[in-house]
This record gives sequence, structure tokens and C-alpha cells, in this order.
Amino acid sequence: MNTESYPKFPNKKTLSPCGDDVKHLGAHQALLNVNLPALMRMHDEGKATVAFPCNGKTYYFSRSRVEAMDHLLSGEKKRGITVTLILLNAPRFFDSFQEKELLDICIHPDFTWDDPQAFISAFPMNTEGRGYYQAFVEFLAKRYAGADNTMSCVRGLIVSNEINSQYIWGNAGEKTPEAYMKEYTETLRMTMESARRYYSNMRVYVSLDHHFNNTNDPLFPGRYYTGRQVLELLNRYSKENGDFDWGVAWHCYPENLFYPDFYNDRTADFDFSTPRITFKNIEMLPTFLNQNVFLYHGQHRHIILSEQGFNAGQDSFTEKQCAAAYALAYQKIDQLPDIDMFMYHAYADNPHEFGLHLGLRRRNPDGSVGEPRPIYYCMRDMGTEREGEWIQKARSFIGDELYERLLHPVIYAGERQSLDLDFDN
Repeated sequence: MNTESYPKFPNKKTLSPCGDDVKHLGAHQALLNVNLPALMRMHDEGKATVAFPCNGKTYYFSRSRVEAMDHLLSGEKKRGITVTLILLNAPRFFDSFQEKELLDICIHPDFTWDDPQAFISAFPMNTEGRGYYQAFVEFLAKRYAGADNTMSCVRGLIVSNEINSQYIWGNAGEKTPEAYMKEYTETLRMTMESARRYYSNMRVYVSLDHHFNNTNDPLFPGRYYTGRQVLELLNRYSKENGDFDWGVAWHCYPENLFYPDFYNDRTADFDFSTPRITFKNIEMLPTFLNQNVFLYHGQHRHIILSEQGFNAGQDSFTEKQCAAAYALAYQKIDQLPDIDMFMYHAYADNPHEFGLHLGLRRRNPDGSVGEPRPIYYCMRDMGTEREGEWIQKARSFIGDELYERLLHPVIYAGERQSLDLDFDN
């Protein structure tokens, strides 16, 4: 059992693993996707698999994939990087072996197989797949978070992805938010209990996109929920069976992911009725979660910003927008003590990411990592003695008055008050 405290960091900068450049950029945390069907195998394949006992049964993991993770995480450990894993259950993507016998057990029984937009499945809690998921969690926790070794750098687990848009990112078919969240709460609890057998201070998080009082598509209430619904139901169901120490992994992208100027977002308000929580009004997330009803034994929930970024067009103007947006976002998040992480997505452009160019670096035509954008240097310098130059550039670009108003916003810890105007009197 590893009982060391959760680490403290000199800043909140976070990236996906990117070699030694992570230290040049001043980051101390990293996130990494781990997909169950890309790591587990159904049967013993001799030297090609690693056996792992759990609850009286032996489970198997691909040796080549495990050794690749060993190499990656031992490198992060040497660099002094703390890692949070994102636990996925994607049958067709994220390097899945697509082993039918395993998928039949591990994919949620209500997964919408005939919808190509159903990228990731929920983890099943009421079938044999539950045991596989528990073994998956315990294998990762023991190997990468347990008693100190050359790979012990994992200190957090995010369960699935953006589950308020579950039909795409954590699919369990069409369900009421109540039905979905009852099972998900059980998944989150089991994750924490299983992982803490090996690291006593492991943090677990629910993953949510930027929708707070609206949804990805209001025409399908069984597929898409509001972030607020998810948080309120998770809070209710966790308390019904004895509260536990869950946290929130929020994705505060701008309201339109293709436009980096979050400071102009129109659906991000400074009250609890806000449709979205983006960088513009990120203060509303800790304000909402710091209500007494959400506290865990009197303590605030842990919050991380685990996926967000700024889209750069193929022009210098939007690249300047991205750098200015990063400087303001960094300053806003830096002054919020309840937010522990600011993940920038991504290190380099991903050609499969719906046409977005979110990278700190461009991507070359041959697929290799290309030259840095201005935002790369902005990230590098924020939190150092060089940040003043970028802040001044950002203030000039955004407008000093707007910059200051968003850096120190007036917030209202309640619902928006509608105006009741009587024009007859």
C-alpha cells in the first residue's frame, strides 16, 4: 500500500506525455488515456500476456501494451511528472484489439452498436464485465500507483469521458439521467475503493463537458444531460450509500470549439442559471460545488480541468487569439485554489480531431510534430518572471477593460433573477 500524500505542484500546467519538452514548458502533471479493450485480453496467451489475479479469478493483459505503458510511465516518473489516467471502454477506437469475446463481456449491454458516433461505452456494473473493469482498475493502480517503484506516478483516475454527453462518450443506450447516474455512481465508487487498495489517496473524477444548464442536443434527453443534472444526481446517489470522495474533471472549452475567443462567449453567465461553464465564467464551477450540499466531510470537492484548448486557424490572427486566450485563462485559473489542474489539449494538432487545430505545435504533412505556435511560448512563460510580457499583449489584444472585468468578475451564487416588469403601471 502506498500511503504518500497527494503531491503539491508549483503551478497547474498539465499536458499529455511529450517527452522532455514537458519540463521546458514548466508542466508537472500529465494525462493519459487507457482503453480497457486495448490493454486486456480474454485468454492466457503465454508470454504474450501478463496474468493478474482479482477476486479469485485470473485476468490477462497484453504484454506488449503493458511494456509500452511501463516505458512511458517510468519516463514520466523520472521527469517528476504526476499522471492522471483517463479510463475508457472504447470497442472500436483508442487502439482496441476488437476482440469480440472480450467486447461481448466488457462493453455495456445497452451500448448502441449501430451508431457510428457512439465512440466509447459505459463500464457495465450488472454483468460479468464488472469483474473485468475491477481487474483493469486494480492492475493499473497496483502497477503504476502502488508502493514506490520506478513507475509509480499515477495519482488520479478519470472514469470515462464527458458523460453528460454519454451517448457519444460513455454510451449505455438511451436512459434517463437518473438511471444512467445510478450505475455511473456505482462505477465511480468501485473505482475509488479498488484503486485505494494500492494508493490510499487516489483521486477519482467524473468527466463533464462545458454544458451546465443546457445539453449537447435537447431533442434527445435520454442521450444528453446537463452537467448540473449529473452533479446533482451524483451527489444524491453517493450520499444514499455513504458519501465518498469524488471529484470533477471539467472541460471548459469555449462555447464554440472552433473559436478561441472565449472572452466573447454569450452563453457563459456568472450565476447558477448559466447555460455553459467555459473559461469565461470558470469561477462558477467551484462556486457551485462549494455549496454545503456538495461538501465531503466539510471539504471542497477536488476540481481539475482535464481537457480544453484553443483552435488556431491557418492564419496569424487566430494564433494570436489563442495566445491571448491562454494568458487570460491561466491568470483566472491560477487564482482559483479549488482547481488543481489546467490541462492543455493538445501538445500537437491531431488530424483526426474533427478539423480542430488545438496544438501548441503544428503538425507536419508527414505526421511528425511541427513548429511551435505563439501559444507554446505563452504557456512556457506563464508562471515565470517572463509572464508580464504575455499578459500585456493579451490585455492589449482583448481590451484592457474586458480583460480586467473577466479576471475579477462579479459572480452571483444563485439562480438568475428574471425581470418582472409591469408596463401598465
